[in-house]
Amino acid sequence: MKYSLSFLLLLTSLLTVNAQDQKIIEYPFNEPGSEPSRGVFGEDDRKEIKDAEGYKDFARATAVMVSKRNIYNNEFYSWSLREKIQNKYGKEVKISEDVRFLDQPAIGSCSGFLIAPDILVTAGHCINSMEEAENVVWIFDYTNDMKFINNRKLEFDPENIFEVESIITSKLDDDTDKGYEDDYAVLKLKRKSTRAPYRFRTSGSVLEGGAINTIGSPKGLPLKFSTNATVVDNSPNTWFKSDIDSFPGNSGGPVFDQDGFLEGILVRGAVTYDDDWSLTGDYYYDSSCNCIKTVTWQSVRYTAGCQAHRITKIPPHALITAIYSNIEYAITNSLKERFDSWEIYNWIFNHKYTQDNGRFENLALNYSNTYALKSILELTAEKISDSYARELINKAINSNNIEALEVLLEAELLADAGMKSKYTALQKAIIDGNIDVAETLINYGADVKVKTSSNENLLHIAAKNGNMELAKLLVKNKVSAKAKNNKKLRPEKVAKKAGHKSLAKFLKRYRKGKL
Repeated sequence: MKYSLSFLLLLTSLLTVNAQDQKIIEYPFNEPGSEPSRGVFGEDDRKEIKDAEGYKDFARATAVMVSKRNIYNNEFYSWSLREKIQNKYGKEVKISEDVRFLDQPAIGSCSGFLIAPDILVTAGHCINSMEEAENVVWIFDYTNDMKFINNRKLEFDPENIFEVESIITSKLDDDTDKGYEDDYAVLKLKRKSTRAPYRFRTSGSVLEGGAINTIGSPKGLPLKFSTNATVVDNSPNTWFKSDIDSFPGNSGGPVFDQDGFLEGILVRGAVTYDDDWSLTGDYYYDSSCNCIKTVTWQSVRYTAGCQAHRITKIPPHALITAIYSNIEYAITNSLKERFDSWEIYNWIFNHKYTQDNGRFENLALNYSNTYALKSILELTAEKISDSYARELINKAINSNNIEALEVLLEAELLADAGMKSKYTALQKAIIDGNIDVAETLINYGADVKVKTSSNENLLHIAAKNGNMELAKLLVKNKVSAKAKNNKKLRPEKVAKKAGHKSLAKFLKRYRKGKL
C-alpha cells in the first residue's frame, strides 16, 4: 500500500512521543463497550520461532497467508528471499550482511492468528472480500525447520492448511485527513483447529511503555518472533504505535504482551525512500556500497512507526462470537485448561448473545461436563429463573447424572423448582421409581409433604407403583401413611388395590407405629 508524503508527515506529527507518566493498565477482559512497509528499530531483534521460549502455543496459533497461485498439483512453490531481492534490484547488486534469512523460502504474503478454533484475524488490507479470501489458503507451522526442496518446493501437512468459509467482519477505511485507518478482518474458517488460540483485550487500553511482541511472516519468510519492543504511543483512538521490528508479510500478525494477551493487529509501520524515491520499509539500495541493506531506524520518534489496530476496536460482536466459540469448544471437548483460560470473560455467561445462542449450563449438561457446569453456576446461579432451573434439573435427571444433579443443587437451585410443572422433580422421581434421584432431591431439601391434584402424597405414588425401596425412603423421611387421597384411600389401601400385598402390610404397620 502506498503512502503520500503529506500523509506520512501528518502521521509523524500525530505520533510524536511526549514524555508522560505511565498509565495504570485497565482490567482488559470486561464486556466490550464498558501491504504496508515496516523496518527495523535499532538492532534486528527477529529470531526463529523455535528460539522463542515460552511462546509455543502462540506460534502454533499464528498462520501465514499463501496465494493459491503458488500451488501446483497440491505442491507449494516459492522463491527464496535472496531471489526476491535479486528479482527487484538485479542479480549484479550485492546484498549486505545485515540482510538476514536470505536462503529461506518467502512464500507468505500476510500473517494471521486464531482467536477461536475456527476464527482467524488478519489485516483488512490482506483480506477484505470473499473473492480475495477464496484465492488464498492459511498455513500453520510454517517454520524454518521445513524442507525447502531444491530451493523451490515446500511440503505442508494438509492438516495445517485452512481455507476461509466466510467473513465475519472486515474493514479497510483509509482516512488520510485523520491520519489513521480501520484495518482488520475477522474470518471464519471451514474447519476447527485444535490449537490454543490467543486471548485478547476486550476493554481498557494497552499500556503505554509496555513490552510487546509479534509473530509473523516478514517478507513471506517462515514464522519469526520479534521482541524487545514497547508501546510508544497509545493516545490514538483506534490504534497504537510501537517500535517493533516488522516487514511486509507481518501484516495481520498478532501484537501481544508478555502473557500472550493480544493488544492489536500489526498493520503498518515506518518507511524510507529508496534510490528511485519510492517508499520502502524492508530493504533499500545504498549507492555508497552498491549494495542492498535492511531499512533501519535508530528511533521511532520521527517515523510513522509500527501501527497496530486495537483489538478492542474490532466490532464487539466479532469478539463476543469468538469468546462464545472458545468456551463452547472447551466444554464440548472437556478441555479443563482451555475452559479455565476463557472463563476470565465471565460476563459472557449471562450475555444476550449466550441467551440467544444457547446457555452454557445446558451445554455442559449435554456433554456431562460437571467441571464446567460447577464453574459456570458460580457465576450464573443467582440469575437463573425458576423455569430454567427446572429444565436443568430435568436434564440431569433424564440422563441419570446424579453428580450433575448434585452440582445444580449445591449451587442452590431449588430442588422443587418448576412452579408451573404438573409434578415436582421429587414426585416425578417417585413416579419413575428412581430412588437415587429421589434420595438426592430429599437430601437437598425437596418438599416431602407435597401432594398431587388428587391429594396423593408421595407414599400414595410409591404404593401405586409397588416400590418398596422408595416407600422405605419416604418412611425414613416421615411421609405420612395416614393421609387420604380424594378417594379417601390411605397409601396401604392404594398398594393393596394395585396388588402389592407386601407393601400394603408394610405401610399398615408403619401407620400403626409397629415398624
